[in-house]
Amino acid sequence: MKLLLIMGPQGSGKGTQAELIAKEYGLKHVSMGDILRDEARRETEQGKLLREYMNAGKLIPDEINDGLVRSVFEGNKNNGLLLDGYPRNKHQAEYLLGIARVDGVVVVNISDEEAVKRIGKRRICTATKKIYIDDQVTEEDVKECEAAGGRIVQREDDTPEAVKKRLRIYHENTAPLLELFNEKGVKVIVVNGEQSVENVFGDIKKELSLLF
Repeated sequence: MKLLLIMGPQGSGKGTQAELIAKEYGLKHVSMGDILRDEARRETEQGKLLREYMNAGKLIPDEINDGLVRSVFEGNKNNGLLLDGYPRNKHQAEYLLGIARVDGVVVVNISDEEAVKRIGKRRICTATKKIYIDDQVTEEDVKECEAAGGRIVQREDDTPEAVKKRLRIYHENTAPLLELFNEKGVKVIVVNGEQSVENVFGDIKKELSLLF
């Protein structure tokens, strides 16, 4: 089974690239953010705790993330996975390397200024989880989301204050993981995310051709 990771700061477009990669190479895209948000909607103690962390822009406790990732692998029946949003720190990276073989890491880089700008315009359909850009939402988009039983809104954790906290955490805890993966012999692919979606994906495919 192939296992790829995709990393990048908030707003880098890694979710979009993850979907393209998954479709191109027949992988299942597993978004830890989506899994955590779904869990946070539950009226359980863990759900309430997750909401508190997310609204404050803080990292989720490792034991929760680790348990959810373990469940993903235990229930996996796919030929390959693309893990998006995990690992986020050294503990999680070492945990993952202890339970699975990572074939490659794709990193989509953008500046902090670009990240804050992009996320300020990001909107999401509460039903389908589809991402939109605020000034590009059409009437058709609104109708499509409403037909699925949702609304197009700004996520609670997409406020400028929460974004800046997440970026700071990313630079302190997540970005240094690239050195760890390099040391373990995992192929690390770094691309410039401040290009068109097509050009970013083109750069990624050039590098992934060595793995597939």
